[in-house]
Amino acid sequence: MITRDPLLCAYRAIGEAIYHVHGQNFEIRNDTPNPIEFKKVLPAANISYVSGTSEKALMREYEPHGVIKNPDGTFTVGTESTRFDYLIQVSFFANKPGTAQRLSTAFMAYIEVENEIPVPGDKWEQTMEIFLAAPPPPPRGEPDLYQVDTTYQCTGKLITEQVVSAVDISKFKPKVS
Repeated sequence: MITRDPLLCAYRAIGEAIYHVHGQNFEIRNDTPNPIEFKKVLPAANISYVSGTSEKALMREYEPHGVIKNPDGTFTVGTESTRFDYLIQVSFFANKPGTAQRLSTAFMAYIEVENEIPVPGDKWEQTMEIFLAAPPPPPRGEPDLYQVDTTYQCTGKLITEQVVSAVDISKFKPKVS
């Protein structure tokens, strides 16, 4: 059985949305920001996990989320095991507080207009829902390094893959664990 990581899909989708708003050369990281390193690559963004909740997909786990025909005549069936709601913080860094605020506001405006952003390279989910969870506080920082943190709520699905020789929905059995 093969699974894909829904949190990585959320990070990739948010990263692509930042590139869409600020350009392909915009620096994006997903680790603990080091002020000395960030000063070298301004402007920049950092994506970090805040928290999350999960919901067992009781009725969805035995109904195929999607079916892909393989070249060898078999099928890959994806079923949804769990649905996640993530809180993801996106921080924008710049050398001036107004610049950090403008970077954050431009991204926030894009997200609030779209609310569904593409998940690049994912064969099961083409888009991810994303919403502003709380308004950003004012820029904070020190001379030559300011940041604006905004928290977004994103959805993700744990899709489990199974290769089968034939697709017969009656063979999928619900499991409660």
